[in-house]
Amino acid sequence: MTRLMSKRILFSYLIAVMSLQWGIELVGKEVFGGGPQSAFMNVWIKLAALTLACGLGSLLLFRKVEAAAQAQAAQGEQEADDKIRATLDSIKDGYYETDIDGHFTFFSQSLSDLLGVPAEELGGSHYSAFMNEAHAEKLRQTFKWVQQTDVPVNCVEWEVLGDGQPARFVESSIVLINGIDGGAPAGFRGIIRDITERRDSEIELEESRNRYKSLYEHNPDLVCSFSLDGRLLTANPATETITGYDTSKLLGSECEPFMKQESVARTVLYFRRARNGESSSFEMAILHKEGHPVELQVRLVPIIVGGEVVGVFGIGKDITEQKISEQTINHLAYHDALTDLPNRRLFQEKLSLALKHAICSRQRLALMFLDLDRFKYINDSMGHNFGDQLLQIVAKRLTGCLQGQGMIARMGGDEFTILLPVVQGEEEVETVVRSIIQSINRPFMIAGQECSVTTSIGISMYPDDGADVSMLMKNADAAMYRAKEKNPNAYEWSTPSMSADALERHAIEQELRKAGARNEFVLHYQPQVNLGSGEVVGIEALLRWDHPTRGMVSPADFIPLAEETGLIVGIGEWVLRTACRQNKEWQLAGYQPVRMAVNLSVSQFMQDNIVEIVSGILEETGLEPRYLELEITESVAMRNADKVSVKLEKLKNLGLQISIDDFGTGYSSLSYLQQFPINRLKIDRSFVNKVTQSEDDAVIASSIIAMARSLKLEVIAEGVETAEQFDFLRRRACTEMQGYFFSRPLPAGEIVELLRYAEDEERAAIV
Repeated sequence: MTRLMSKRILFSYLIAVMSLQWGIELVGKEVFGGGPQSAFMNVWIKLAALTLACGLGSLLLFRKVEAAAQAQAAQGEQEADDKIRATLDSIKDGYYETDIDGHFTFFSQSLSDLLGVPAEELGGSHYSAFMNEAHAEKLRQTFKWVQQTDVPVNCVEWEVLGDGQPARFVESSIVLINGIDGGAPAGFRGIIRDITERRDSEIELEESRNRYKSLYEHNPDLVCSFSLDGRLLTANPATETITGYDTSKLLGSECEPFMKQESVARTVLYFRRARNGESSSFEMAILHKEGHPVELQVRLVPIIVGGEVVGVFGIGKDITEQKISEQTINHLAYHDALTDLPNRRLFQEKLSLALKHAICSRQRLALMFLDLDRFKYINDSMGHNFGDQLLQIVAKRLTGCLQGQGMIARMGGDEFTILLPVVQGEEEVETVVRSIIQSINRPFMIAGQECSVTTSIGISMYPDDGADVSMLMKNADAAMYRAKEKNPNAYEWSTPSMSADALERHAIEQELRKAGARNEFVLHYQPQVNLGSGEVVGIEALLRWDHPTRGMVSPADFIPLAEETGLIVGIGEWVLRTACRQNKEWQLAGYQPVRMAVNLSVSQFMQDNIVEIVSGILEETGLEPRYLELEITESVAMRNADKVSVKLEKLKNLGLQISIDDFGTGYSSLSYLQQFPINRLKIDRSFVNKVTQSEDDAVIASSIIAMARSLKLEVIAEGVETAEQFDFLRRRACTEMQGYFFSRPLPAGEIVELLRYAEDEERAAIV
């Protein structure tokens, strides 16, 4: 409209000018040439002047209108530019325009923020200033390609260089800005978008995928996915390892045919729970391709997509070895490791069940306790390995005697129990007992050596001898001990009096445990005399139990019990310490120094730290080692001769003396006697007692003395009670003796009467 009005005004202006020019010409002719039309021309001139004035006014008006229109247009364009810039600045992505060389000519504030460069610095700068050289080269090639092909490019990724700022990654689009009317390209425009978070998410997603893939492919556990109808969809490599099947051939099949039958119902139940969105864990068993069972710890997990269960994950850990270990541990918990027989725990459980059944069915039940006679002697003399093999053979023989009619268990040591859950009477039980005795009496051949043992058996029956497990076992045990005391290699039935004996034995054991704390143990001392001079050259410390109500208890009544219960170790250490302290006190009192003989029990001697214990007691009491003699029995010395020899050597190196007690009762080898670091042999009292009555015993005693002399060992005979025995030993050149013939064991206060005072120089050396 503005342009149309402008044209009209211009046309009017031209007409006015032309009219004015024509009027002037006419006036000129009138003035200069004269004529009748001067009045008309005057009017025309006025009209032309008016038209000219109007044209000039219109022209002025046009210019004002045009200026206003231009101002309005400029304002509109500015507003449009402002709106465009505001729109670009409100977008997180950065907008840019560059010249053909890549210098920024226009950009949004978002781009300035994205690149971390103020707007005044960004204008005119080159895009390559904000990236490393590798990315700059990539963009140069891309800009070049876009310029040549006029094909836009999207998603060119590059890293923004930041001064100490965290790394940021962006992607750019590049569009060619063509020239006007097909002219040369003016530059490029595009969008630059921050993809740091997206890239991090993609990296995390990729890492997550890789972790899952690693977890899936390298997991040692079975990992499978199933459809809702239970068909196998995917399986990891471990599935093939665990099952033995080629899983690629199993895809799409059901798993029920591969399960052990007892696992099918349980697995179906938990699979249904997983389909309902509930995870569960349980144990099941499948069959390996080779036919053996595989135990699995399985967890079923629902696969939920969009809030819907679309499948089930199954994760299975092979616990076959664990199950085998559990079974082994359970077996060991209820069975004896040496003989594989049921142990005490399992036997008592089975006895309890059998007793309940016998009570309900009103039937009789028999219980037997048995142990091997002389087993301790065999075990000590022949060694633990020999004894273990003997127990294993005994277990097999006992099992054969029962022929599946009852249960046999090893209670510990050489003690066994037998349960006959249903018996008609005593004759049936005695038939089994006689069969056991005959079987045990047959010789045993072990490691090329023949060995013979016997057994003592005690029997109790329900309901005659007890109505509960404890009473039946106690009475059978008491009957066994009665059989052993009365007539080994036989059996005894439980009687009411035996129950009293068992209670008495239990009472003694409990009192024995408290005796040390109550200072009830005392030592008596028996002198050892030189047969040539008659002087006391040694003293043996002998343990006694001075009970407050029972009086002086015989060693035979409590020493075996102390050894059986293990109390002998603590008691033995007390004996050693007390004897050493007493000997030192006698020396300090001025008596002639003599050696103190102390017997070490099997349990004491076998302690790993026995050398340190002895050394510590000598240091504690101040007794010189040469005045201490340790006695070990021949059976102990021969149980493991090589190890015993090493331990004896260590003890001997302390400076003390060593003797072999009860010599002649074991299986000593001359070669071992030669290598043992010993000082003397003690002839067992069983030979000394009959040297004047039994030719065999006399020969044995004489041979021991002669052998000891050849080995340059001293000999001491114990249990000498008569003048005839004394004369026999003196004629055979026996070195020393001890026994009632010279003196019974005496308390410390009385035996000093048999000791002589030391000479002044000896006393000075002791002090």
